[in-house]
Amino acid sequence: MKRATRLVALSVAAMMALSACGNDSDSTTGDGSSAAPKTPPVWSLTGLPGPDDAQIKPIMVVKVENDPVVRPQTGLEHADLIFEELVEGGMTRFATVFQSDVPDEIGPVRSVRHVDVSIAEPMADVFVFSGGAARTMRFVRRKLPTTISVANEGAPGMYRKDGLSAPHDLFLKPAELLNSVAQNDTPSGGFFVRPDMPATAPAPSGSASATTKAPLAVTNVGIQFSGFGQPNWKWDATKNQWLRSEGVKPFLNKDGSQFGTDNLIIIEVREIDAGYKGSTGGYVPRTVLTGSGRAWVLSKGTATELAWNKPRVDAQMTMTDLDGNPYVMPTGRSWVELLPVETTGKYSFDGAFIAMKKAPLPAAEPEPSDSETP
Repeated sequence: MKRATRLVALSVAAMMALSACGNDSDSTTGDGSSAAPKTPPVWSLTGLPGPDDAQIKPIMVVKVENDPVVRPQTGLEHADLIFEELVEGGMTRFATVFQSDVPDEIGPVRSVRHVDVSIAEPMADVFVFSGGAARTMRFVRRKLPTTISVANEGAPGMYRKDGLSAPHDLFLKPAELLNSVAQNDTPSGGFFVRPDMPATAPAPSGSASATTKAPLAVTNVGIQFSGFGQPNWKWDATKNQWLRSEGVKPFLNKDGSQFGTDNLIIIEVREIDAGYKGSTGGYVPRTVLTGSGRAWVLSKGTATELAWNKPRVDAQMTMTDLDGNPYVMPTGRSWVELLPVETTGKYSFDGAFIAMKKAPLPAAEPEPSDSETP
């Protein structure tokens, strides 16, 4: 759980402080040698340098809609992490994560899914969504610790925007919400385990030891969640970003610029039946983000094949290279595609589809263990 993660990080920081054994980072040790200079603090989610209190700044997870009628959404370009997940009707929604750059407004805010708990629990201080199915809400109540503040409609900062129709009109003013939540002064480790954190400066982007497979040069990535949800990404070397399109149409920010991210992460996941039907009576998919499987980290125009592991809903995710060595996630903002490759999902690099791993992805913690009828 998050508190355990934070306590570990705090213990590491304390040990580092004790080992300095001096008045400041430039002091000498007892034998007269110089102590190592103090390394700058970094943000928990991006690994980039931040203020002294960077790692105790609250982390907020907000569910945001991706129906074509709501584009361009508000606030996405400020997120440190965005997870894209499959929902009913072949559409996707986003779990957006903020810490280093909190915008004035975020939205439209939509309902929670089971997988959002696996995203939020390892790192969140605040979890924002607009209700959910009865079965999902039972899962949320059973899994989330009381240390995470849950904000639903009616919470401070949540409001219905004039001129928009429900359910696309619910927005969040995050400053109002965060001001109503008690500050937690223990550091957060973020979603991904970062061997370079919390007590060291940012490591070189994408570093790993003895990787068995060299990174691939990639400039175009095609993602297919379904026949409806098919985002594309193109590496722009001038901007040093992956630029997103929906089909051939650029995916835009509110100011009209094309959305871009520093890193693109593809995680192959399992999809199961959520156990209830959507508002139109159709099947609702459920992404399972526990267990292990294949992942790709795309950064600076290259793609590195990795293995991911997340043994429990409340655990951080670890990434290792093909020899099992810890992989240092690249610094910067990241977009994570949670792609159900065993069912409808597929993806391509520069037009060539990647062969799926035939072995089924294992389930570690039995997330779908609710026996209640929704």
